[in-house]
Amino acid sequence: MEHLHTITHIEIPAPDFTTAVEFYTNVFNWEVELVTVDHYAFFRIGNTGSGGGLDASLMPAPEKTGPQLVIDTDDIKPMLTKIEENGGIIIQDKTEIPGGHGYYAVFKDPNGNYLQLHSR
Repeated sequence: MEHLHTITHIEIPAPDFTTAVEFYTNVFNWEVELVTVDHYAFFRIGNTGSGGGLDASLMPAPEKTGPQLVIDTDDIKPMLTKIEENGGIIIQDKTEIPGGHGYYAVFKDPNGNYLQLHSR
């Protein structure tokens, strides 16, 4: 079955990682799962199992690019080709996510917004 290119995840840059984890946990009561690799905090927001919400994560951010929407797709490579053909810029080519969580790629749209693709 082909994905509908749904936004499934949001990554929020967090130069001050500890403060960001405390903020989102205390303010929104988001349940957090801390991943020790690269100081990654993963939040479940809403009822994601039945499509009623999104997942979010905090990522250390050496440069501020703003929050990044993650778009699900069946195959990243052809999507990267389409992105470039339509004026986008590839920032990070298809890369494996440790722990068997699939693959991702980062791109910039023609307006300079950073977004990601994800596939299993």
